Amino acid sequence: MRRVSLLAVALAAAVSTTVWAHPHVFINDRMTVVFDNDRLKGIGFQWTFDDMFSSMILADYNPNHTAVLTEAQNSAIKAGAFDNLVNYHYFVAFWVNGKPVKKFAIEQFKASVADGRSLVYSFFVPLDVPVDPSQNTVFVTVYDDTYYVAFDILHTDAVTVKTDGDVDCALGIQKTKIKAEWPGQYMPDQLVITFKEKQ
Repeated sequence: MRRVSLLAVALAAAVSTTVWAHPHVFINDRMTVVFDNDRLKGIGFQWTFDDMFSSMILADYNPNHTAVLTEAQNSAIKAGAFDNLVNYHYFVAFWVNGKPVKKFAIEQFKASVADGRSLVYSFFVPLDVPVDPSQNTVFVTVYDDTYYVAFDILHTDAVTVKTDGDVDCALGIQKTKIKAEWPGQYMPDQLVITFKEKQ
């Protein structure tokens, strides 16, 4: 039977596991910070999955091992192996000027294949934060509460900034404000984005 929601099932199982839970899925995450005119438009994410998880999902949804996924395959992967992550805040958390973003949308989802073997998810989260003369600060943390999915250690060289040139933007890494759910759980650092109008 098709594993139409392998990641969703895995996550559901992880919620009920013991404190000895540990990661089974590994993701390399890259981000793109997008400015549009006088606003921080949002953050783009690109997740590249480990070989084992990639092979399981692609075996189900791309059995002919084509280099390019069709629109139908992309829609099927989204419905069967991504949409359920709404129950896990899509593994991302945001704070804008010290306030948590409790609800956000997912746009422009696309699944693809890299190097003929790696499953890649790309999607965009709109934030719509005005750029003004005073400094704004946005924190971004990518993590899994259940400790079933592990993300690579965050470095600023994994983050791209797209701007029209009228914004002063700086990136940094700090300890996340989020507390671990599991004893001994590694919690990733958070990306710190500071920006204001260019003087």
